[in-house]
Amino acid sequence: MDEHQEPTFRELLGDIGTLIGQAWRLDPGRLVLQVILLGLSGFIGGIGLLLLIPIVNSVADPSASITVPFFGAMSLGSIPLSALLGAFVVLTVIQALIMRSSQVNTTRMQQEIVDRMRGDAFDAVLAARWDFILQRRRSDVIEIVTTGAARSGMAFQQLLQGAVTAMLAAVTALVALAVSPAVVGVALLGVVLVASLRLLGVRPSYRLGIMFGERNRHLQSVMADSMDSLRLIRAHDASPVWNRRLTDAFTDAREVQLASTRRQSTVAAVSSVALAAAAAILVLLAVRLNVPATSIVVILLLVARLTAQVQQLATTVNLLATFLPSVTDLTSLAEEARLAAEVPEGSQSTRSIEPPDPSTPLLDFRNVGFRYPNSDNGVQGLTFIVPRGEVTALMGHSGAGKSTTADLALGLLAPSTGELLVDGLALAPADLRWWRHHVAYVPQETVLLPGTLRDNLVWSTPHDITDEQCWSALDRSAATFARDLPEGLDTRLGDRGLRLSGGERQRVAIARALLREPSLLVLDEATSSLDDETESAVLDLIAHLVPAVTVLVIAHRQSTLEAADHVVRLARGSVALG
Repeated sequence: MDEHQEPTFRELLGDIGTLIGQAWRLDPGRLVLQVILLGLSGFIGGIGLLLLIPIVNSVADPSASITVPFFGAMSLGSIPLSALLGAFVVLTVIQALIMRSSQVNTTRMQQEIVDRMRGDAFDAVLAARWDFILQRRRSDVIEIVTTGAARSGMAFQQLLQGAVTAMLAAVTALVALAVSPAVVGVALLGVVLVASLRLLGVRPSYRLGIMFGERNRHLQSVMADSMDSLRLIRAHDASPVWNRRLTDAFTDAREVQLASTRRQSTVAAVSSVALAAAAAILVLLAVRLNVPATSIVVILLLVARLTAQVQQLATTVNLLATFLPSVTDLTSLAEEARLAAEVPEGSQSTRSIEPPDPSTPLLDFRNVGFRYPNSDNGVQGLTFIVPRGEVTALMGHSGAGKSTTADLALGLLAPSTGELLVDGLALAPADLRWWRHHVAYVPQETVLLPGTLRDNLVWSTPHDITDEQCWSALDRSAATFARDLPEGLDTRLGDRGLRLSGGERQRVAIARALLREPSLLVLDEATSSLDDETESAVLDLIAHLVPAVTVLVIAHRQSTLEAADHVVRLARGSVALG
């Protein structure tokens, strides 16, 4: 186990503090209400426990007078047994109603905390630099933001459950001590000893929680890889290989859960035997001290209740420790993403809304270089311009740096050397949101939602879009097939646009980009999935977009290169001369 997987109790308390801090920021009133409900539950539960003394003595000797802790002398003959039992039932009902309110309040806080922590982490990831996102597996982020957030909510639930149990155990212990300090004091020592032994499992539980997170992320990655490769798996009849990989991943995840269950059940069994022996010793001690038989019965009831509560508390704490690593994973992801934010918090663009000088290139790469972290891949010394209102094509062999150059143009990547000028001014981090409102991008691999055609057209446009605008964009992108869809814009396209062919999906993506009315349209092999006739229509579309739109296209097809006004040839991450 790595050193970072060996937690200190200070670190565990730090995770607990994170959960409480989230609850306080969300709704301090609700957290205060929870504390009040805990206090009321403990107080009423204590009164109910004290009633056990006169109830048991009233059954044993109705004519006796006894002294009830905190209440003083009480003549049992003057109080009907039915009244005592009725009071006990009423108190139990009141406590049950309070506990019900507490549980509802806890569940609501738990759900709100899950939503807040999940939302904060996902917002931070979406706002992080592109290179930060590239360094992380997509499945890892999904697992942390979904399963990790859910486990964080379960940690909060266990935390509040532990607080309830601790409150009830404290009240039970106080009442028991008031009945017989000497006898119960010895019993409490045994209970504390057993509880301490069980709490030794907190750090192993935390380590198991870390292992569960790691193996669950591995399981998610195998699932994601298998679904992404499903066509290839079927084509190569490789199902047995991937089924074995998935089975191994499930087995690894299951072993962690089994290890946790084995350890918890073993400790619980040993504790139960130890507590049974302690109860026997307690009875012998009470008899030796001449404690009345009725008091022995009450003491046994109280100590049995206390031991059950302490056992439950120890179990809750161990479960809490198992879930706490997810809190660390989630908060660490959010914090790392915030530190990698592409736009510094509070920064504002100083870009003028005045129209730029038409003679100024829209993009000007000046000795731009970028290297991916822990890699030799990237670009270096890029120097070329993208003239305003014209079509510029990027060409080159695979690995030449075309996609990296396009990402730099979109502002997804920031130059590590040199400058990228937009409208004659260096593109600063504070300008990125401004720039994103002026660009549109059509990737080589089209991503469509499983919703309607309209949903897929309008989701990336910040302002309201009319049906007429949708049809206009579809017509301009040569998506004439859309006119024949049975429900028009309301036609559902299926998962990943399964209802459409590859070329049709690509044309929907182009229409979506046109709806943004961009200053710069970046096409990444956008005609690669089109037949010759449709490609010709799209190239004609591109020609009609200029000069209103500047087009930067990554292309291999000769027909696309011939349609461009300028061609930039890349080789080994640099602009090739000649």
